[in-house]
Amino acid sequence: MPKVYTGKVVIPGDKIEEYLEMLKKAEEKRKPFVDKCEAILDEFYDYLVDEKGLSERTANSYYQVIHIFNEFLARQTDVWDYSEVTRGIVNTYFKQWYKRKVWGGQGIERIPVSIKKFFLFLKEKKGIHNKKILGK
Repeated sequence: MPKVYTGKVVIPGDKIEEYLEMLKKAEEKRKPFVDKCEAILDEFYDYLVDEKGLSERTANSYYQVIHIFNEFLARQTDVWDYSEVTRGIVNTYFKQWYKRKVWGGQGIERIPVSIKKFFLFLKEKKGIHNKKILGK
């Protein structure tokens, strides 16, 4: 079961360098996942515009939500593949995080629609069927 990292971290002043080094190593370790997410995100935008016939403005609003979702997955969870994402990660943790961290972005009402479209794209084009998100 994937974990979502929440809460505050207290770092003593004499351990800051050690903490920054650990952060750097963690980012390097997650880089393949982040690169994969970015590539899929670009394909998702093209799919919305070219295949689904959405306007660039509408496609961009979905793209923005999924871009932020990918950042959340990369930095706040230990998920390594979209098939590991649970309904709780999307409906609870991501929405709460989005409300706290994203100001002036797409409204929270865009999240369920964007997530559904994205996971349908993953199923149709990438063969990644996440039954936890899409159901049967």
